[in-house]
Amino acid sequence: MEKKLFGTDGIRNLANGEIFSNLSLNILSRAIINNKKNLKIAIGRDTRKSSKIIENALVRGLKNNGARVYLIGLISTPAVSYLTKKFNCNLGIVVSASHNPYQYNGIKFFNQKGEKLSGINEKEIEKNFYKFQKTDYRKKNNGTIKRIKNSFTIYKKKILSNLKEKNFPNQLKIVVDCANGSTYKISKYIFSNIKIKFIFIKDKPNGTNINFKCGSMDTNNLIKEVKKRSADFGISFDGDGDRIICCDEKGQVVDGDKILALLTKELLSSNKLNKKTVVSTIMSNLGFENYLKEVLGVKLIRTAVGDINVIKEMQQNSYSLGGEQSGHIILGDIATTGDGILVSLEVLYILKKYNEKPSR
Repeated sequence: MEKKLFGTDGIRNLANGEIFSNLSLNILSRAIINNKKNLKIAIGRDTRKSSKIIENALVRGLKNNGARVYLIGLISTPAVSYLTKKFNCNLGIVVSASHNPYQYNGIKFFNQKGEKLSGINEKEIEKNFYKFQKTDYRKKNNGTIKRIKNSFTIYKKKILSNLKEKNFPNQLKIVVDCANGSTYKISKYIFSNIKIKFIFIKDKPNGTNINFKCGSMDTNNLIKEVKKRSADFGISFDGDGDRIICCDEKGQVVDGDKILALLTKELLSSNKLNKKTVVSTIMSNLGFENYLKEVLGVKLIRTAVGDINVIKEMQQNSYSLGGEQSGHIILGDIATTGDGILVSLEVLYILKKYNEKPSR
């Protein structure tokens, strides 16, 4: 069956599209659960104004169809991925259209391991969705909702546990662009334990300014602020926090390829780069590939565009590093999806470790 519901990364459409109507979301809930008993489902959302509305309708549908819903609230996509596994849920859901403008929205899915849902599982949900459109339904309302109030704390422990032996001297000054998205609170909460001076911009979401002239899709404001503040480095996330693009102290953009190169060198030196291989997509720069091969002696494997393709290749062959030029970076030994906050701290640690200007 040709895909009609799912795209390259979950479901995505205009926020006022038919798929996000109350009726469609109820049918989607039935399709997800498919008469299974006591399914545990974690759900989070981003800052766009339609996300709360869609989340409410989806939660109602899941509860009415018997699910045990863990309501995480406004939080980044990688945090939902981690918490899905942490709470031993059968499924994780994020209401977000990622890097897209507020007029769009989407629904991303994770399996019980915090991994993006497979194409087989997506097709099953899709098949059920179109099947259930033709059937009658009586409201059951036999599920439960549990609000998770300490999700930030649990996720923070996960992030900091990977950095416990790393030192961040406080003389660094870093600008952070939150894209008016889902990292605007949680990044401050996590970074408050790091001895670095962080300057936050684009951290006042109003429901319509997510990704608007900011974040990983538009680094102009980040660059201006880094120069204005004489900062050492700049970091920008996308609307749901699974991408990262940076700039150095001169305002030069550090894209996903350059971040991967930096991480490759560090993992190689610490003997943590599995099979001396990095996974990226056909969009990666040839200069990046040549650097890996000729300077570091590392093999690059290319996949089709889309972080899900990178992740699939990494998981099938136990590779420890992969990503996209667009800023999805996957640290395979400690995360199952791209995580802007986690990667940003790894990058800052490496920069300080070698005590050089980022532009060098």
